[in-house]
Amino acid sequence: MGVRRVTLLVLSILLAVGAEHRATAQDKPLAFGVLNQQSPIRTAERWNPILQYVSNATGVPLQLRMGPTVQDTNAMMSRGELDFVFTNHNFQSEYASIGFVVLARWAGDPIHGVIAVPSDSPIQTLRQLAGRRVAFPSRDAFVAYAVPILALKEAGVTVEEVMAANQEGALAQLKARRVDAAAVNSRYLAQYAEREGVSFRPIFESAGFPDLAVIAHPKVPAATVDKVRRALIGMKTDPGAAPILAHVGFKGFDPATDRDYDGVRRVYRQIGQ
Repeated sequence: MGVRRVTLLVLSILLAVGAEHRATAQDKPLAFGVLNQQSPIRTAERWNPILQYVSNATGVPLQLRMGPTVQDTNAMMSRGELDFVFTNHNFQSEYASIGFVVLARWAGDPIHGVIAVPSDSPIQTLRQLAGRRVAFPSRDAFVAYAVPILALKEAGVTVEEVMAANQEGALAQLKARRVDAAAVNSRYLAQYAEREGVSFRPIFESAGFPDLAVIAHPKVPAATVDKVRRALIGMKTDPGAAPILAHVGFKGFDPATDRDYDGVRRVYRQIGQ
């Protein structure tokens, strides 16, 4: 590479960094955290178009943030490093005093906690899982840990818990036959099975719960929270959002309130969270 090309390349990088620095100084993006349900790459593929839409619609710049693990993302939420979060872990008792505000929820049917086995597995009941390896995303998960672990407890069954970092990890473990069963969110079970061309069979499915919520930290100004809420809920009826919804493969967001998640809190309390 010639000296002139190197010089131009360095200059372009410096200009880009300078422009980014000026934009940051003038209008620092608010951190939008997303729970570690999928790999960071798949999370970015799903959420960056949504956040870009909301940023354009509201004039509130949003930037995707998440820790390398569920525990890291939860810690960021606890420390107030995230202005908005897509999660349901905030309904655990340890976060009750923070005062998160519920804006909306992922639209669609209620989600269910599912314990699934390979379609050709001889296992038919929860009792047959006694002593066997069962994959979970993490001990902080709601429908993929709190709900199924409560069902196992009520059935008098103890299993060998295998933590797989996220829901895709749990299903990958099951696909590879490294575990006998996996506990996941019903929505992710269907999506993963279709994408990977595999067949699983639920042996347990819980009652329905509202899907994950978008919440705001109480430090975020009420006017900003309202702008983001209206933009999220408005995606369902905005023709300009239709290509994004089609790309992401979901229906948008529905209105939600804190009271909608009383059942989630109750289950967390029942398992000591």
